[in-house]
Amino acid sequence: MSLLQQLVELESPSDDHFGCLAVQDVLGGLLSEAGGRIERSTGSTGTPVMVARFGAQSSPVLLLGHVDTVWPRGTLKEHPYTVDNGVARGPGVYDMKAGLVQIVTALSALDSPDVTVLLNADEELGSPGSQEAIMAEAARSRCAMVLEPCGPGGALKTRRKGIGMYTLEVTGRAAHPGLDFAGGVNAVVELAHQVAALADLSDGETTVNVGEVAGGTGRNVVAARASALFESRFWTADEGARVDSAVQALRCVDARASVRVTGGVHKVPMERTAAVEALVELAAECADWELTEMAVGGVSDGNVTAAAGVPTIDGLGADGGGAHAVDEHVLLADIPRRASWLASLLHRLETTTRPLTASAPH
Repeated sequence: MSLLQQLVELESPSDDHFGCLAVQDVLGGLLSEAGGRIERSTGSTGTPVMVARFGAQSSPVLLLGHVDTVWPRGTLKEHPYTVDNGVARGPGVYDMKAGLVQIVTALSALDSPDVTVLLNADEELGSPGSQEAIMAEAARSRCAMVLEPCGPGGALKTRRKGIGMYTLEVTGRAAHPGLDFAGGVNAVVELAHQVAALADLSDGETTVNVGEVAGGTGRNVVAARASALFESRFWTADEGARVDSAVQALRCVDARASVRVTGGVHKVPMERTAAVEALVELAAECADWELTEMAVGGVSDGNVTAAAGVPTIDGLGADGGGAHAVDEHVLLADIPRRASWLASLLHRLETTTRPLTASAPH
């Protein structure tokens, strides 16, 4: 509880590298005391990345966590860290500083496990600066486990959707709507046609969401420019490719306008493979409760390790709720319980002869 409070009260929004470094400093000291060899680096965007290496590093298990939160500095003044009836509240307590406590606690209970811990500071931004480091560690790892919060009731997350991220820009021609309406090309109207076409790409499980639109300069001007930010979410790589092809093939309804699309598939799905199934079975054997699993539409760094072909399970963090919301909270009793479970699972992976061999999704 003391460590959890310390981490929460070290505010660490993604854009505050000093705050994120402060959290990494605390965790680095504790992981070093537990036998870890600490390496510090800077990602391509200047974001701090910390790696702790344990054991022989012959075929390590990769543990992933992030020290950044979505909460701006100063949030603690309105939403301080509190504990009431076994529930801790505060910015970042659930997503995912409780998971960081579990990593330290589990590794402190083991003797030189073959484990690599990577703690980045830009996960809430999509890991643009640390993704290369994650891929490099994944390539040399036996499997990956992500300490993001669990699903409702403690469920593991064994499937995650992939995501595509795009910007659409429409160029028209400005004109006076009273004096030369026919001579104008309204980019806002053209954008409306494009938004409708994007909406038609959703087909139930695959979704395309237009989240932000902008355009025009005034009510009395035929709009010369308009734009939209949108994303796609999909369960399979094939679906992501289908949407991406359709997006790149967008054409203007009004031939006098022009349209430009930038972006593409940002993260491929984290799919449930036979190797993931084997990892789940081991995790279930180490749990003193009935372990369940679920699929979620959100993305995490688990998508990155899965893309590298590494068996990945996610959602090993403690139970609670309110991620990214003012009621963010974690159940304190679940932290030591799941830390003990993580230690048991790491020990089992160290000693088992059961193979975790990647195979085709099923």
